[in-house]
Amino acid sequence: MNRIAYKEVNGTSYHEQTNEQVVHVLERVRRQQYRIRVHYGDVETGKDWDDQYDVTGTVGRSTGPIKVPLLIHNAMSHGGGSILDHCIVRIRYSNKQKGRYDLYTHPKYHQGANE
Repeated sequence: MNRIAYKEVNGTSYHEQTNEQVVHVLERVRRQQYRIRVHYGDVETGKDWDDQYDVTGTVGRSTGPIKVPLLIHNAMSHGGGSILDHCIVRIRYSNKQKGRYDLYTHPKYHQGANE
């Protein structure tokens, strides 16, 4: 039986292997309702998986006994998919007026070709 172990921060449950900086950024953007772009990848090598779908929105959290972080697409959305918080290699702030900039970048982050 596969069980996921969580660590709880401010009422949100994160995968136990999630980087502490990632947790801190996700908590901050959740409280401030920033729109972000999440880059998933290999957290050992820093290689971006180059996902293009379901990677932008604001951070919310699920209901129920284990409240995991969700990526809410837009203000009209009533929910969203859970964030693979333990697979994040980059988080970018995304705002039409203020531009885009990194909130978190894995130390080895890269978007190279398959090796």
